[in-house]
Amino acid sequence: MGVAIAALAAAVIGATGPFVIARLPEPPDADDDKIAYAGLARARFLTWCLAAGAATMAGLAAWKVPHELVPVWVVFAGVGSWLAYVDWRTRLLPFLVVAPMYVATLALVVLGAFLLDDWSVLVTAVIGNVAVFAAFWLVYQVGRLFGGGAFGYGDVRLSGVVGLALGALGAAETLTGAYGGFVLGAVGGFVFSRLGWVDRKGFAFGPYMVVGAIVGAAWGPSIWPM
Repeated sequence: MGVAIAALAAAVIGATGPFVIARLPEPPDADDDKIAYAGLARARFLTWCLAAGAATMAGLAAWKVPHELVPVWVVFAGVGSWLAYVDWRTRLLPFLVVAPMYVATLALVVLGAFLLDDWSVLVTAVIGNVAVFAAFWLVYQVGRLFGGGAFGYGDVRLSGVVGLALGALGAAETLTGAYGGFVLGAVGGFVFSRLGWVDRKGFAFGPYMVVGAIVGAAWGPSIWPM
């Protein structure tokens, strides 16, 4: 029952994606060929696709994580479905979505730690936040030194949310989720480049980060036992 409720709640959040996306302000430095957010929001069957994706991700996470932390993953899956779609189409992760997602995740982690009566959950969440953010920031800076990079600063911002949500679960989940995003991104990038589906702007890394985090939450201890 808990998994079904989590999936339904995430589906509702995911389904509101087109409403939110349509109202995002356009970035002032966007490329001339960027698809307008309002246009993205009008994609056919988008509401159903985001709802289904969010429900699937939340269900997988809720299947394994403590009940007290399920709300964290409901929000992560719901909003993560929006971000994955927007990034896939535009190579952008809007700050006005990532920042509130970060605040909501932190608040729900604090609530979960309170309900569990275990404040070490919050401590490990903060450690995961710092560790994953620092790793992504370092890779981003190294990439800039060499005139490119696998991802943009929006991915670095999102990594803080990923680290916070995974860190609340433990080290195995954090390592699996963060590393899994890199592995999925590398495989996806290779496949899409071979198919000629990668344009001059590169490929979107955000979707792989979102899916990698779900993999870490659902199967972290099994993949990376500690």
